[in-house]
Amino acid sequence: MGVNHTTTLERQMAQHIAQLAFQHLTRSNLVREQNQPMEDGSPLIYAWPLDERVVLIVNPLRIKNIDHLTSRRFEHHLATIMQGRRVVVTNHRGIFVQVAYWPEPHRELVARPLDLNEQKTPLHVPIGMTARGAPSTSLRAELWLSLAEMDAVLIGGARRLGKTNLLHGWIAALLQGKEARVVLFDGKGGVEFNRYSEQARCKVVTDKLAPVLGELFAEMNRRFDILKVAKVANLAEYNDGRGAGERIERIVLIVDELAYALQEPGVEDVLVDLIARGGAVGIHPVLATQRPSSDVITPRLKGNLVTRIALPVPSRADSMVILDRAGAESIAKTPGRLLIAHGARLIEAQAFRVDGEQLAVSNEKQLPASTRLSAREQRIAQIAVERGWFKIRDVHEATGESPNYLVDVARKWQLLGWLTPVQRNERGHQLGRRVTPELIALLASEPGKPANEVNLA
Repeated sequence: MGVNHTTTLERQMAQHIAQLAFQHLTRSNLVREQNQPMEDGSPLIYAWPLDERVVLIVNPLRIKNIDHLTSRRFEHHLATIMQGRRVVVTNHRGIFVQVAYWPEPHRELVARPLDLNEQKTPLHVPIGMTARGAPSTSLRAELWLSLAEMDAVLIGGARRLGKTNLLHGWIAALLQGKEARVVLFDGKGGVEFNRYSEQARCKVVTDKLAPVLGELFAEMNRRFDILKVAKVANLAEYNDGRGAGERIERIVLIVDELAYALQEPGVEDVLVDLIARGGAVGIHPVLATQRPSSDVITPRLKGNLVTRIALPVPSRADSMVILDRAGAESIAKTPGRLLIAHGARLIEAQAFRVDGEQLAVSNEKQLPASTRLSAREQRIAQIAVERGWFKIRDVHEATGESPNYLVDVARKWQLLGWLTPVQRNERGHQLGRRVTPELIALLASEPGKPANEVNLA
């Protein structure tokens, strides 16, 4: 490694950053002949200190896979190793890695109380606060994801660093949403999940998981038969009106602690099948463990776990087991700090704080309808009520709201009884959802909305 000669502080910072980059490149097996001494006058990295950043000039002849080195994934990975410093990799007549001297201020995340009013749809669960925007900004974003999109989830992290708190937030959100039944395996003998034992939508398992998995396996196959008869590919299509029968509820299986569950014979085999095929019929396994080792999280289990969440872990090997990449060993050892790998993204977040009142949420408890209609939703409701229909394209053109947001609103309002299911004409073409009297009455009761202003067109 060579370092440009400049001020002492810049030289020290450049040396430190270059050393971190060198270690990451070698550990990632990207360096050719990495065991040979670099005494031939051709270093792997040359550090060039500049104002506020150092430019690392990487010798391309020493790199095995240049495409990997210049990928967005590598940039994010290296930024995590660098404790949140901004990283930009370019390949223009050479490989240049620009790294800021200091971590970006907006990376410092603070835990906030969980607000269940922020739930977008009944299947959205809280992940946490995450930074967004330009490096110079201090904007924060609340990250919620739908379990229908996450499909099957793996959560791992060291003891007492927020794994169970995260799960409690998910359970509270699912109970409020009332669209899913929740099966809870408590590896601590009922200490954590016993408070949910009286919930109508919860089933708490504290002894043997195998019998419950057998029931879920049978239910999965029964649902596949139903979808086959209805000629639909998945549960979403069936519940959107293409099925001939009543809506089918989703089931969320939360296993905490996975290591205890796997001690039962046959459990791993059934879990592998549920993970691989359950999502299509609305059965979503969420596996959590404080022992992120390869003997617990086996390759058979990991193969189809679409979404991975890692809280702080002691070693790089633990991070590799959970995320298939390093990084979780380098994040702040703050309870609730996590990395989530969902799709092609790797996001750092700080989980919300869940208080005792939210843990004791009743399955029958629901916020008053008037408090569930924000000012933004009031404007959408006014358009829908005037037309008598909630049609995504019409409401989008009238309000300018994004179609994806309107789809989420329509699904939530349908579940609340404010809209009908999707209506179809005699040829099977979708017409949209009709407005129900409940939505008309709700809009009329909002402040500043006299009843005589709310009429069907």
